Amino acid sequence: MSEESFDTSSRKMFDTTKEVNNKTDNNNRLHFWSNSVNSVSLVLLSILEAIIVIALEAVIFVNFHNTEFSKHNLGLGIPVYLMIFITSQVFQVFTAWDAVRAQNTIQVIAFLLFNLCCFVYAVFQFKQMADALRSNDPYLGELANWLKSFIYRLLIAVAVITGVCQLAYFYLGIRLYQEFGWKIYKRIGADPEIRNMYRWYQIFLTILKLDFFFFLGYSIQYLILVLRNNDPEFPLTIVALPVTCLVLLLAVYAVRHESKWLISLFFLGLFAGVAYFSFKLYRIYDVSQAEKYKFVKDFLTFFGK
Repeated sequence: MSEESFDTSSRKMFDTTKEVNNKTDNNNRLHFWSNSVNSVSLVLLSILEAIIVIALEAVIFVNFHNTEFSKHNLGLGIPVYLMIFITSQVFQVFTAWDAVRAQNTIQVIAFLLFNLCCFVYAVFQFKQMADALRSNDPYLGELANWLKSFIYRLLIAVAVITGVCQLAYFYLGIRLYQEFGWKIYKRIGADPEIRNMYRWYQIFLTILKLDFFFFLGYSIQYLILVLRNNDPEFPLTIVALPVTCLVLLLAVYAVRHESKWLISLFFLGLFAGVAYFSFKLYRIYDVSQAEKYKFVKDFLTFFGK
């Protein structure tokens, strides 16, 4: 494809995207609840799941935070992990609503994968809690047994709810993939070149949204659980937070306005980000830093990758 042909196709794709978004926004603002049953079901189910899971996690947070276990070793991180999981439920509702609003098949798939990650973590919480409630103290041992019995029931409920919802989302996702795919086809036409560019554009935007959540989650854990004020990495992590958010916003602006130099600047920031996370992951598994990351390396690795 010649550069002139590529630029023409690119401009046509973004003009079409803008037109699709304008139509979608206007229609959804006025007639959101008249959308398909599948669309409404996805959003309502995600809201219901979030309400129940947040309530259960909040009960776990309160009961664990008020004990001696929250003041040492892995217990220091449990409240932070619970809050991040609660935040993930809010982000999940936003992702579902945004996917339906934009009628975006790519974001529907991302929503399914994100909820699957939530389910995996819901199961992983059992190990986290078991490690946090270990104690050789007889009194704390009795308290640990009571907490395990109480908290495990809530964790089972969280895992079952996210698992059942994942099955429902999978069914709704298949229906919405067919439904949204047909609507997009009617709007942007059958040109394979335009359709391919539009698909990659939507994949790019969806990845940026997920990057925002995972980077914030990683940085919050790192600042609260690992670093101290006198640590050389503390100011570096503080500076990296707003800079990374600006780089992600820059990427969206650059793509929508087809700015080659801004895209180049984004790639430069991307390479810097890869180097930053590679350095962080190296530090996590550095033998000399083993004690520092003893209780947080698994979850930091999950977010970092």
